[in-house]
Amino acid sequence: MPWRPWEDVLALVELAAPSACAGCALAGQRWCERCATVLGATAPRPWGPTPSPPGMPPTWVGPAYADEVRAAVVVWKDGGRADLTARLAPVLRDVLAAALDGSPPHRAALRAGRSVAVVPAPSSPASIRARGEHRVASLAGAALGRRARPLRVVDALRLSRHVADQAGLGSAQRWRNLAGAVRVRSDVVPGLRGVPCVVVDDVVTTGATLVECARALREAGSGPVVAVTVAATQRSGRRPGTRGAPSTPALPEAEGSD
Repeated sequence: MPWRPWEDVLALVELAAPSACAGCALAGQRWCERCATVLGATAPRPWGPTPSPPGMPPTWVGPAYADEVRAAVVVWKDGGRADLTARLAPVLRDVLAAALDGSPPHRAALRAGRSVAVVPAPSSPASIRARGEHRVASLAGAALGRRARPLRVVDALRLSRHVADQAGLGSAQRWRNLAGAVRVRSDVVPGLRGVPCVVVDDVVTTGATLVECARALREAGSGPVVAVTVAATQRSGRRPGTRGAPSTPALPEAEGSD
């Protein structure tokens, strides 16, 4: 087969500047206005599996993980579209604001100027190498922006053993896969003792990841734990709210830079 160097060049150009929308594949745009509207159309809302498992932290989520939203999250996480962090960050920011406002201990800590830790769910070393970054941690940082303490991102969680990719696993398999698999970095344990925490992830399906992260934080001595995700799998018979719902409170304004 003859070598066609121009094909390699075109492939690199497409990787650097995709010519189709990440949500709907509309040609000529990296992210179209329609998909932007879909992504931002759902008001942050409380979410929980039924039945709720022991240790499930109070959780707030954004839109349903379906259609354009699902396509965008998948290509952002594993399709080389790190540029979508800037598109997903405002959604996570709104969800985070709702979670903080809806949790009395977190709200009280912020009002008193005490620290609140925003803790990304862990990713495997192999995934971090493949993506070039801890993508959920980057998203959490982008959601906060240049905000001063007491609200801060703390990359505290690590996997203590190998876990399988959760995609494609059933509910029971997900719980077995993650049970006891998350730990808190020993060097950050002292700084988390008594500190209210917010676990951040991209998507929640069964809640297994959030439960395991919350367990690790609590066992390390953290304060109350809540969780937020960009999107959530939609349960049958229920529809997410829309932006017609009551307005979302804003995150605390920065008094300086981190």
